[in-house]
Amino acid sequence: MLNRRVLLLATLAAGPALAQSRINQLGEAIDKAGAQRMLSQRMGKAWLGQLRPELAPRARAVLQASEARFERQLQELLAFAPTPEIAGSYKAMQHRFGDYRALLQSKPSADRVDELLQASGELLSLAHVATGQLQQRSAAATAMLVNMSGRQRMLSQRLALFFMAGQQGARPEVVQRETAKSRAEFETAMRVLGSAAEATPAIRDNLELARNQWVFLQSALAGESQGPEAASNVFVASENLLAVMETVTGQFARQLG
Repeated sequence: MLNRRVLLLATLAAGPALAQSRINQLGEAIDKAGAQRMLSQRMGKAWLGQLRPELAPRARAVLQASEARFERQLQELLAFAPTPEIAGSYKAMQHRFGDYRALLQSKPSADRVDELLQASGELLSLAHVATGQLQQRSAAATAMLVNMSGRQRMLSQRLALFFMAGQQGARPEVVQRETAKSRAEFETAMRVLGSAAEATPAIRDNLELARNQWVFLQSALAGESQGPEAASNVFVASENLLAVMETVTGQFARQLG
């Protein structure tokens, strides 16, 4: 069972990046660009979470907040885009988001799990390309660290998304493959982030907290029960890990400026 004290972290996950209405610095741009990757997966997780009665109210709130954040940040990134190529990436994302949002606003159904995974994956790919384009605007190592720490947020949500999808009948081999891939990528990136010269004591402290939350998420994902408790544990653990990695990404982003 998850430690009740750390569940409070989940309330922070929807909060960061809400205050800004205009992007002024590259670090902030990479942070928000990377957050679009995370939101593509978080929205899918929340859509599926609505199929669990015990999770439905919370999942619905997460979905609504995530859709609003995605749309707002998309407009900010379009306004910031420093090159026609990057602007083109965000226009393509805008078009794909329209299709994805139509699905997200429909009644959740286990029959549409494969469609959801495909749509969320396509939006994730577009967001990943655009984030890389912004990272390439800087030769500083910190730009890569902003991108990498931001990607950890996405992996926390992707793991939960595929767990939820597995509960709703997604092909087991696909769930197992994507789960193993995401887990390995997360652990590798944590080692890189922790050993980076740019990781200040404050960042290292938060990375340690993230490692603790990672343990909780792994425990939830490995739970033998496939019932309500397992779904709730995974949902909450992924939100807790997201909250910590939001903080870490912001710390690296402020270093870059």
